[in-house]
Amino acid sequence: MNRLTRRSRGTPPADPAPDWGTRIKDLAALIAPTTAITALLIYFGYVGTRARFAYFGVNLDLTEMSNQSLILYGLEVIYVPAAVSLVVVLVAAICHALISRLVHAAGRSWTALGFAGVAAVAGLLLLARGVIGLLIFRVSQSERPLTSPLTLAVGPVLILYAAWAAGTVLARGEKSFARWYQGAGMIRLRRFVAATVAGLVLVALFWAANGFAGAFGSGRAVQDALDLPGEPEVVLDTREQLIDVPAGITEAPLPGKEFRYRYRGLRLLLAAGDRLFLTPAHWTTESRTLVVPYDDQVRLQLDP
Repeated sequence: MNRLTRRSRGTPPADPAPDWGTRIKDLAALIAPTTAITALLIYFGYVGTRARFAYFGVNLDLTEMSNQSLILYGLEVIYVPAAVSLVVVLVAAICHALISRLVHAAGRSWTALGFAGVAAVAGLLLLARGVIGLLIFRVSQSERPLTSPLTLAVGPVLILYAAWAAGTVLARGEKSFARWYQGAGMIRLRRFVAATVAGLVLVALFWAANGFAGAFGSGRAVQDALDLPGEPEVVLDTREQLIDVPAGITEAPLPGKEFRYRYRGLRLLLAAGDRLFLTPAHWTTESRTLVVPYDDQVRLQLDP
């Protein structure tokens, strides 16, 4: 026994190798936060900026805008839904604390079951409305913004929450139901349903954020058009005469030989891909965006 004890003390057991689940979890914890946030910023920046410049007739794919610029544009799109999400989480936590007290209170079983029934019916109606908007394209296109994705996200959550409240109340009152409700098979089923609902909510929220980004970009474009007269004026001098100049832009000849034409009444919409996207100071539905290469063929002056 002493020899075996000394040997066991002298050679401690090796640490067990981590399983694949642990390795993937550690890798996700290391990579996911920055990668996911960057990808979301680029994506929402792309959706919002695409809708924003489409108002001025500019296809975003032709601008060759960098990912850094899309991230900056994505910041102004994402902070509103992020703030709203945090407020919703806070309100949901407070409501859960109040409802949990009702569910676990003695003598309030019927009240808790009544709440669960109302929540289940509301959740089914919202889920049905979200599925209709998901399957029938014209419904989601003609409705108020974000109606279908938000109902698709809230409906399953209410149904799952109603099932939890009802199951907790019934398990406290009936032992046979408690044994079935707390069984291993039922626990696995509840976890599977919760994971499925979480995935559905994630997809619906992504859909809602996508729609919000497009609507935000369109609204931002309207505000940009209203702000154009107050932006610095771009005085453009060119070597060659521009063809088909948009309305609202004046052309005047220059006495010099290097730059022969001057154009006024312009505002800078975007500078990207070695090109200038210029608009008239007063944008109308008949206005057009002027695209000029930003090279030694043009000369710029900015008047505040």
